[in-house]
Amino acid sequence: MVKISVIVPVYNVENYLKKCIDSIINQTFQDIEIICVNDGSTDNSRKILEEYKNKDSRIKIIDKENGGLSSARNAGMKTAEGEFLSFIDSDDWIDKTMLEKLYKNITGLNSDISICAVHRFDEEKQIIDDSLPYFTLEKFNSSFDNKIFTYKDTKPFIMDVCVMAWNKLYRKSFIDKYSAQFPDGLIFEDGPFFFSLFFKNAKVSIIRDFLYFYRINRTGSIVQKPGENFLDIIDIVNLMLDEIKYLPDFDEIKYEFFQKKADDIIYRYELLPVKLKNKFSKKFKEKSSLLDENLFDFSYICKEMPSTYKNLCIIKDKTSILNFYYRKFVIRLMYKIMQILYTEENIYYFKFRNLKFRLKKRANLYDIWYQNDRIYVVLFMKIKFNFKFEYSKLERK
Repeated sequence: MVKISVIVPVYNVENYLKKCIDSIINQTFQDIEIICVNDGSTDNSRKILEEYKNKDSRIKIIDKENGGLSSARNAGMKTAEGEFLSFIDSDDWIDKTMLEKLYKNITGLNSDISICAVHRFDEEKQIIDDSLPYFTLEKFNSSFDNKIFTYKDTKPFIMDVCVMAWNKLYRKSFIDKYSAQFPDGLIFEDGPFFFSLFFKNAKVSIIRDFLYFYRINRTGSIVQKPGENFLDIIDIVNLMLDEIKYLPDFDEIKYEFFQKKADDIIYRYELLPVKLKNKFSKKFKEKSSLLDENLFDFSYICKEMPSTYKNLCIIKDKTSILNFYYRKFVIRLMYKIMQILYTEENIYYFKFRNLKFRLKKRANLYDIWYQNDRIYVVLFMKIKFNFKFEYSKLERK
């Protein structure tokens, strides 16, 4: 049996593919198979794969119709024969010692998942950015070195554990035990896959070496193109929540989960073009498990996460931030008017900051009253007008 199966999904990456494949075939750890899943590429990617296959017998090519990253990874897993699995995205590349170091770590500690640190390579600026602890593993203090741990040991920063598929080595028997799969047809797919293993009390270990190079700001990348597939984030969060809501310690982590995943949803919503925001809002309101009052106390969320709560309300109510504040202003104004109308019959009171005003009603000059959701005004006994004022609806809120 081969030790490691490296699964590389490939779709229209002719400008990056050679660098990726070169970094894999030149690994210091050679007992590997390289499963390249051509996901319906329409550029020269398939031709490049064939060239490499003719040079290296460890390379296998699977051709399939385009089905997305999840579908390609799942197809690769079906044919993988290795004791361990590694996923490398075809626009990224790896350090020549990555597989060797991860293999020694996972076998030496007998863990189920081994994780390494990640360099983010900015394609536009052509620089490496190591500013995010999520990728640098800075959240893990020295007590995590050279030992195995489970999700229970990471509760103080549990949503800062990197869920990405590609900076890890997985024990295949552990994946098979739980029939873990990437969610077919969805983007943002890494979270549900990782959660389906991590929260099964997977034994995890880390390496602090930067062994994976993750290319960001790449032209043509799916996650760089806000479109209708960004609605997938709602399904993804639901799937992740399904993996943790039955845990005995769910209450300990649920609000950190809520905060992080609500931020993910808000971020994707803000990136969408205006024409898709209503569709996103409708799906969020109808399907998002983050709105489940049986799981989350929204009075607590409103108090402890006011900004997040406000932005989720904006999405749910299909309104822009400008409209949100406009509506808030109108409601406050309606309350103020009703305070005026419900005071003494012939006197109106006004307050502006610390200043108070008292206005005596003069029938020969003006009159104002409220009836059947309308405000009636008479000025100088001649000019009359009225306008809709639905205070009855306001009273029911």
